[in-house]
Order: sequence, then C-alpha cells, then structure tokens
Amino acid sequence: MTVRTASTGLIAALLLALAGCATPAPPAAETPVPTVTVTVTPSPEPELADYGFTYFRGGQLSAADFAEFSTQFGSTVTGLAECPWYAEVETHGADAATYAFTDPEGVDPGILFFYTQAFGEAMGDLPRNAEGVGVGSTQAEVLAAYPSAVVDAFDDVSVGPVTRITVDDPDSDASYVFGITDGSPVVNLLQWGTAAGGQWAHLCLPL
Repeated sequence: MTVRTASTGLIAALLLALAGCATPAPPAAETPVPTVTVTVTPSPEPELADYGFTYFRGGQLSAADFAEFSTQFGSTVTGLAECPWYAEVETHGADAATYAFTDPEGVDPGILFFYTQAFGEAMGDLPRNAEGVGVGSTQAEVLAAYPSAVVDAFDDVSVGPVTRITVDDPDSDASYVFGITDGSPVVNLLQWGTAAGGQWAHLCLPL
C-alpha cells in the first residue's frame, strides 16, 4: 500500500488560509487620563496698620467730606458744633483721642490731617502704624523707625515748646509729624496728612 504524504507547500497554504479566517483580537482599551483641577487660592489682603500717611483705620484723607469719610470708616463722624471742620473720630480710653481736620474755608476738599492727642500719662491702647510707632513712643523709637526724619523745635501758641519729628511720605504729599511737648518723655501729639504739624492747639480757629 502506498502512503501519500501532503507536500510541505500544501500544508503551508492551508495554515495561511486558516490564519486569514481567524477573528482579529479587539484593540486594547485606552487607560483613562484623570482630570486634574487646579484651584488657585487668592492671597489674603494684607492687614492695614491702624494708621498710615494717608489714612486712619479705613478712612482716607481723600474723602470729600465727613459723610464720605464716615462710609469708609464704618462709623458716623461729624464736625463739632462750634467748628464743623473739626471732628472727633475715635477715643482711646479716657486720656487720648484722634481727630480729623478739614479746610475751614471749604476750599480744599478732603481731610487735611488727622491728629492724635494724649491728655495724660495713662495713654491706653493707642494707634500704631506699620513701623509700630505712634503716640506713646519715645523719640529714640521714632528715629529708629525713620533714621532720615527731621527733628526741630516749634513753639505753639498754646501748647508751648514742641519737639517735632517730621517724616515725609515718598509716595504722596503727606507727612507724619510726631510731637513731644516740653517735659514729656514720649510722643504725646501726632498729626499726619498734607497740612500736619503747623498748629497743635485752638483748632476750632482757622489755621
């Protein structure tokens, strides 16, 4: 009996035909890319000092009048009955207060200067600026904060001799003028604004 064997070529052809009929494998599933959400937290506004060259608390020198200043400040501020251009803004215990002074003639809008006075030795919790000085600070402390300050002597019509320490604002026309009356160991008068340091008493009279 003769046994026939399939040729190598025929076997190869059959294998190729079978491979062509095979079902193709499904494509690999894509790996989902997670969505990254970036949350930007806004930087908090820097907290303002009690006062600066052009403001006291939230009230600005640029306020047109005491009504606008009151809105900025968050509390009603009105001029004194006998001199409506001069207003008490805030008291600091029993022995000190801060005032705001506007133009008595009503020509220049806005506040000309703020004025903090201490009336006794117990000065209480007093306003401080960004450098940490104010009424109650020593002359040395003020000069340490402002080495280029100008120190001079001023003779006030009512207060008497005052040592003035003047610091000009590089960004505006305003100045700090720290005042130390004769015999006081610390600053007990402070004016700041565009017309500061010229008169320390009788402010119910025009400058």
